[in-house]
Amino acid sequence: MSYEDRRIEVGKAAWRVIVREGLDRASMRAIAQELGSSTGVVTHYFRDKEELTLFALERVFENVLEDMKACAKRWQGIDRLEQMIFSALPLKDSDRADWKVWVAFLGYSIGREHLVQEHRKRYDFLRQIICQELADLQKALLIRADLDLTLEANALIALVDGIGTLVVICPEQFSAEQQQYLVRRHINAILASS
Repeated sequence: MSYEDRRIEVGKAAWRVIVREGLDRASMRAIAQELGSSTGVVTHYFRDKEELTLFALERVFENVLEDMKACAKRWQGIDRLEQMIFSALPLKDSDRADWKVWVAFLGYSIGREHLVQEHRKRYDFLRQIICQELADLQKALLIRADLDLTLEANALIALVDGIGTLVVICPEQFSAEQQQYLVRRHINAILASS
C-alpha cells in the first residue's frame, strides 16, 4: 500500500470516529483504535489531530465537488443548477455522515481563525461555481436579468447549509423530497418570466 493510500485509510478512520463520536472525542488514540493500529502509525501520517481533521474535511468537500461536476455533465439549464444543488444536500443516509463531519468541523473552527479560513476557502470556491452557473443561466435568459448573482449564490449556499445542519440535528423533519422542494421553491423564484 502506498503512502498516500495509507494516509487515506487513516483519514477514513478519522472520519468514522468523528461521525460516530464527534470531533471532540476523535483523539489520535481513538482513531488508532478504529484503524486497529498504534498511535505512532497515525502520527506517522498526520502530525496532529488538526491536520488529520482537515484531511477528513477535505475528503468531504472533494466528494461534494465530484458529485456537482457529475451533475454538470449530465444536465442542462435550470435542471443542471437544481441537480448540482441537490448533490450537496444530505438526501441519503450516507450523505448525513459527510454533513456530520462538516458541521463538527465548523463548530470546532470557532475561535481558531486559521480553521475558519479553511472553511472560507471552500465557501469561496463553491460560490464561484454557483455564480458561474447563474451567469450562464442569466445569459441564456433562463433566470431574471436583475439578479445580484453573488447574493443569489450566497442564498443557495445558506439554504443548503441550513438544510444540511438541520438534517444532522433533526433528520425526521426533512425528507429528501422536502429538501428538494425547498431548493426548487427558491430556484423558481429567480426564473425569468416567460
